Amino acid sequence: MNTTETPAEIWAVVEVMGHTRYAGRVSQHAALGGALIRVEVPAILNDQGTEEIPAFEKLLAPAAIFAITPTTEILAREAARRFRTRPFTILDLPELVRRPRLPGIERHPDDHVDEYGDDYPDPI
Repeated sequence: MNTTETPAEIWAVVEVMGHTRYAGRVSQHAALGGALIRVEVPAILNDQGTEEIPAFEKLLAPAAIFAITPTTEILAREAARRFRTRPFTILDLPELVRRPRLPGIERHPDDHVDEYGDDYPDPI
C-alpha cells in the first residue's frame, strides 16, 4: 500500500459544474457539517500594479467540482488573471425590479407610488 502524504494545500485550477473555473490555492475546509473545498483566488493586478479585482475565497462542495488540475503557483496566478473571475457582489434589488411603464397605460388615481418609483394598488 502506498502511504504518500497528501499536501494540506496545493495550487490548482478548479473546474466547477456550470462552466466556472477558479485558480488559486486549494485546501480542504470543514464547515457546515461537511467537508468543503476552499479556493483562495489571488488578487488580479492591472498593468500599473494596482489591484483590479480583489482576492477572494470560494467554498465549494466536492459534488459540484468537475476537475482539479494541480499546477504551480505562477501558473495558477496567471490562470486566475486570464479567468478574471470576480467575487460575489450584493446587488441593489429595488433597482432590478422596477417595472417598465407600458405606453398608453395611464396610472389609476388609487395606485400608490413608492420611494423607488414602483406603483402597486393600495391594500384594501
